[in-house]
Amino acid sequence: MKQKKTKWLILLSVVILAAIATISSWDELGIQEIPLQILQQKYETPESRYVSINGTSIHYLDQGKGPVIVALHGTVDSLHTWDEWAKKMTPHYRIVRMDIPGFGLTGPVREGGYSKEMFTGFLHAFLNELKIEKCILTGNSLGGAIAWNFAVQYPEKVSQLILIDPAGYPMEIPWPLNLAETPGIRHIARFITPRWIFQMSLRQVFGDPSKVTDELVDQFYELNLRPGNRDALLKIMDSLKKLNQDPMFSKSITKIQTPTLLLWGQKDTWIPVSHVSRWKQDVPGIHTILYENTGHVPQLEIPDQVAQDMHKWISGNQEKITDQGKGMWFIIAAGILIFLFLFSRILKKKVE
Repeated sequence: MKQKKTKWLILLSVVILAAIATISSWDELGIQEIPLQILQQKYETPESRYVSINGTSIHYLDQGKGPVIVALHGTVDSLHTWDEWAKKMTPHYRIVRMDIPGFGLTGPVREGGYSKEMFTGFLHAFLNELKIEKCILTGNSLGGAIAWNFAVQYPEKVSQLILIDPAGYPMEIPWPLNLAETPGIRHIARFITPRWIFQMSLRQVFGDPSKVTDELVDQFYELNLRPGNRDALLKIMDSLKKLNQDPMFSKSITKIQTPTLLLWGQKDTWIPVSHVSRWKQDVPGIHTILYENTGHVPQLEIPDQVAQDMHKWISGNQEKITDQGKGMWFIIAAGILIFLFLFSRILKKKVE
């Protein structure tokens, strides 16, 4: 089986190399990196901020007021995946999102690798730097995996957990990512990443490929050309493959104690919707919503619907917490009244 898969990948590599040779525009080959300053001019916003975490300058946005939601994007993505979603959420929440290390304007880490511990440690340091003691944490794909691992490791920091097509259980690595691991292609992928690969990948992760615009393809393609990002992606893929083969990784899902909402696109071809049943089995009480005709990135494909469902679920949970709080105060107040009544009776008897 492995030999057939290797032969198939090699054949596909040859086809891709042939396709590269036919590209008419030199700019679309993805050979030259794009200087960070040029990318910043195009992809920063007036609200863009930077904070140094372990020597890496993290690009992030901090918008809105209210309960804090921290949002983590997936592989080869950026904080811009939340743009339209954030417009619906900022009237109700403080939305904090960043280009996680290895992607977007943040780029590669200065030292060390891209292990699970690095990502959760980075997020912990990031929240401490922004003085966020507790938050609602959401993440898509790789960002979802970072989110649930963080909730397991630091449950006191996460009040509610929202996962969108998260990585967690053993899966087939999507071919555009797996291709970079093919002998020969791996070396080439450090220096040549044609625009059409991003176009094809985006059409693959959307349930409705017609929603993939040239502007969106350019965004993914150009941010990948930030100096250091291509090499970082290969290292991240190495780490993800190791986790994918580690049975203890998915077993940690059973340790989630935080109230959890699971959102999933039914047309996800990267992490299949069949994983939902395993999440339900391993996380009792998890609330799930499935989206018809939607792929791997619901927050990007149907941002309004995702925002609406998140807001409804978060609000419902906060009402439960408030009701529980009221009930607790009632019990405490009743206890105090009973104590005072009994104490007064004792004093009265002593006086008599």
